Amino acid sequence: MIMNKNLRILYIEDNADEREGLKEVLSGQKMNGHTMIIDCEPSFDKAIEKSQNYHIVILDLYRGDATNGGKEVGSEIFKKVRDTFFVPIVFYSGNIAGIKDLKSQVVGVASKGGEIDELKSEIERLTRHNLPFLKESIHECIEDEFKRYFWDVIQEQNDKFRPDAADYSLGYMLLRNFADSLSKNNIKRIVCDDSIKEDKVHPMEFYIYPINDSHEVENGEILRKKDGDDIFVVLTPSCDFVERFKKNGESDGRSAEKILIVRAKPLSESEEYKNYVNSRNKDNTDKLKRLINASRGDRYFFLPQTPFIDNCVLDFQLSSAISYDELKNQFIRIAKLDNPYAQSMVSSFIRYYDRIGFPDIDTDYVLNHL
Repeated sequence: MIMNKNLRILYIEDNADEREGLKEVLSGQKMNGHTMIIDCEPSFDKAIEKSQNYHIVILDLYRGDATNGGKEVGSEIFKKVRDTFFVPIVFYSGNIAGIKDLKSQVVGVASKGGEIDELKSEIERLTRHNLPFLKESIHECIEDEFKRYFWDVIQEQNDKFRPDAADYSLGYMLLRNFADSLSKNNIKRIVCDDSIKEDKVHPMEFYIYPINDSHEVENGEILRKKDGDDIFVVLTPSCDFVERFKKNGESDGRSAEKILIVRAKPLSESEEYKNYVNSRNKDNTDKLKRLINASRGDRYFFLPQTPFIDNCVLDFQLSSAISYDELKNQFIRIAKLDNPYAQSMVSSFIRYYDRIGFPDIDTDYVLNHL
């Protein structure tokens, strides 16, 4: 689904020969289906002003000779970019020893020593999943929603929306409408991911990441023990975490004296997974699918893998109670299950512990007396 676009790259380099050499080599080349357009800027002072209009910025680390008294201004430019806006950056320098740890999914690091293949590899990596085009794709989506909503809805229904209305209703309605418009089709359009299936749930739909630590703990939060790798999920209702106050302003505590959590077992530890790995026959495959689809029973709830959590299974028999202080001091808040998945987890937990068994009815007797 990735369409051929012009990949606009700004190369910030004060050496004229290196600027022109790189531009000559890369301009017009294809990278993940996109045509690279290289513009050059000799002045580090203009880097911030010009960088906002490009998909990727290639940034020299030093003004002057990196090995002979050059000033490391590239790091200062990087800090200013981080404080101002977002654009993927590739550091390109003859001395990268001090910046190797900056390499990430949004920052590349390549050495000028030797061939240009290392630089091309970093550009390829950053463009592989359409990252440089996300901003403009989101902008296009927002612009389409503005146009559709205000012209096709508000203007066409001007009998309902008074011209002299002095409130913020339109803004609220637009934002609510835009949030609702981020359906599978629009997400697929923005990220250009053909693997998204409209009738299936993508793993990232399960979670809100990262957690806003300034907010109180909520039901469905995913925690990690500070002294280990064990993952837990909060089962206690969010309202029980709200601190109550007396009329004189003193704290009256929280509704929950103990916090109920459930440990998440790695999927790889389950019998279904082990049997599937040993023999991928239909029976073992179906059993593993039932566990993942939460159709094995209310005792289990599956958490899909993301960059911050491995595939896990909640087993509600592994629930335990801890104090609020233990939760705050011994656990790290990682992410939160989004709705309706947090609600579904709670429903499974309630059904599992509220189930009432009764003897099987004599079906033969019923059938014989029909």
